[in-house]
Amino acid sequence: MPTVTVDQILAQALAGEDLSPEAGVALLRARDPEAIEHIRDAADRLRHQQVGDTVTYVINRNINFTNICEQHCSFCAFRRDTGEADSYWLDFAQILEKTTDAVQREATEICMQGGLHPGAKIQGASLPYYLKLIATIKTEFPHLHLHAFSPQEVEFIARQDGLSYADVIGALRDAGVGSLPGTAAEVLDDAVRRIICPEKINTATWLEIVGTAHRLGLCTTSTMLSGHIETPEQQIQHLSLLRSLQQTALERNYPGRITEFIVLPFVGQEAPKPLRHRVGRDQPILADALLLTAVARIFLGRWIPNHQPSWVKLGLAGATMALNWGCNDLGGTLMEEHITTMAGAIGGTCMEVATLQAAIRSLNRPDRQRDTLYGKVR
Repeated sequence: MPTVTVDQILAQALAGEDLSPEAGVALLRARDPEAIEHIRDAADRLRHQQVGDTVTYVINRNINFTNICEQHCSFCAFRRDTGEADSYWLDFAQILEKTTDAVQREATEICMQGGLHPGAKIQGASLPYYLKLIATIKTEFPHLHLHAFSPQEVEFIARQDGLSYADVIGALRDAGVGSLPGTAAEVLDDAVRRIICPEKINTATWLEIVGTAHRLGLCTTSTMLSGHIETPEQQIQHLSLLRSLQQTALERNYPGRITEFIVLPFVGQEAPKPLRHRVGRDQPILADALLLTAVARIFLGRWIPNHQPSWVKLGLAGATMALNWGCNDLGGTLMEEHITTMAGAIGGTCMEVATLQAAIRSLNRPDRQRDTLYGKVR
């Protein structure tokens, strides 16, 4: 059987065909500089075809309300046990103070996630605590978009309170959550998950919760934690599952969908030693992150049109480069970031709007502020 070349695969993608997993792996395994440049060019052309040249950004604040967590993921330098010297748990007044500051800085979104704190309960139940978190923000700022609570947090609430995922998601939605972060995905392959996050939900549960959110009217993002122990085959498996999930949402006309895909390269500088030693480096390899970024654009195709790099993990220069590798969005201002920074990331914790705009304009591309669901703000 004749071998299909990289250029033949790219021609299929540019013609609008969905690539097979085997074709996706072939692109990720490309090592010839000319082939890699062709992959970059194809991703950039598809980005232009699918979403145009404008690069978007969102003004948001990231609030990690606690780092106390029951789980022990091998990549996480953020989690702490109750009583550790640098553990914290924000009270409702602090959350409102941070939100008020964000609104004064023209934020349209609060992104809120936290550790799985067994003590975060009201009258012995988890869901009422999370509902009060939401009310703390939405009562004062009803028009602020709340992008909050990962699939892992949904499972945690459901498990603590004996509820179904649909019960939890419906209650969060009705209280004012506007969309869910598609984090806790790491790599959607259980062989990888058993090593890097053995206490977390498995692949099927992550897909079930995100699919339920779509069915119940909540959009989600999607992510991949890359560049640690996973193989190209496992990376493509992850992308295949995301593509199928999006196809289901669209074909069944669910009111929710995946709004974007984000590559999250592994930062290991302060990660627990076993995984850090196994990976053998502290910071992401930019070339690997850029190739995965391009292949994700090509493989996900028209199904997930918005792609975003992580300036926290890659630095602003690396994230700006990714805009030529298939990305059309530069993410959010964040205002504060703890999870990746505590892992040793060098990208910073806050980005000013003018800085994002300057990075975009350095590529002679137009910039535009967006809302969480990629609608226009101005």
